[in-house]
Amino acid sequence: MSSSRSVGTEALGGAAETRQYAPVGDTAQTQEASFTEVMADAMQQTADTVKTAEATSISGIKGEVSAQKVVEAVMEAEIQLQSAIAIRDKVVSAYQEFSRMSI
Repeated sequence: MSSSRSVGTEALGGAAETRQYAPVGDTAQTQEASFTEVMADAMQQTADTVKTAEATSISGIKGEVSAQKVVEAVMEAEIQLQSAIAIRDKVVSAYQEFSRMSI
């Protein structure tokens, strides 16, 4: 297996950055990212989106940005935040399943 798969941030509501992750066992062409790195990136992007939406909202109150731009920014932040919460819930659920396993 020599092809790598591209994982974009669109699944979490972001649209800017795409990182390359190597398939398991294929570290020759691309560096394999750990689960922790992927989750940290997703959470950082979520925080950045929320901060951007907040700044856009403040600019909208000041009359510097149209209402449409404010709504778009807030909706994007809401979608990304809901996705992050869903991912967190799945991770917690998986951890609970592992903790219930008998050794």
